[in-house]
Amino acid sequence: MSPAYTPMGSGPRWSIRREGRDEPPDHCAPVRFKSGRDGTVSLTLEPAEVELLRDVPEQLRRLYESDSDDPARERLFPRAYLDPTEEGSEEQWQAVVYPELLRDRLEGLDRLVGALDRGRSIRGRRIEVDLPPDEVNVWLAVLNDARLAFGTRLGVSDDTDIYRFVPDDPLALEKAAYAWLTTLQGALVETMLGTLPD
Repeated sequence: MSPAYTPMGSGPRWSIRREGRDEPPDHCAPVRFKSGRDGTVSLTLEPAEVELLRDVPEQLRRLYESDSDDPARERLFPRAYLDPTEEGSEEQWQAVVYPELLRDRLEGLDRLVGALDRGRSIRGRRIEVDLPPDEVNVWLAVLNDARLAFGTRLGVSDDTDIYRFVPDDPLALEKAAYAWLTTLQGALVETMLGTLPD
């Protein structure tokens, strides 16, 4: 099976289908995690979930570094000045601020991959990943970018029920992946809030 891509949007397309990938993560399954008193979060991930999370940095890196007019990229790096008469100020802002934003985002991708690399194998092919509090924030930032980009590709709006789609939908794999990323992000937010002092 050759790789397939979502057809929405322009610019580099968001790839989610891979050689040998038959099933997306179960978007209806609860995220398995536990939190420690020091704020560390331990995630237990299935093989399909690990594979998707390894795809995310690869896809985002291409999007971050693209210089094309791409709606998904524009969601991640919106203009600072919407007034077209402020083009000079916009160019100055891009020259000064954009490199730092890009550097921070690329570092976040590397840290997510690094966390997966140090994961421990448990119960067959599952892995457990420990995230200290600062890495939870990094993961949330990466997941937020992934959802913004992916949602733009899929045409997700405020009215979209991301957890309901028919099995024979040609984009079922992509929609299931988007829904699972949303579930993971929500679980991490709840966990992080639960570790904050009263």
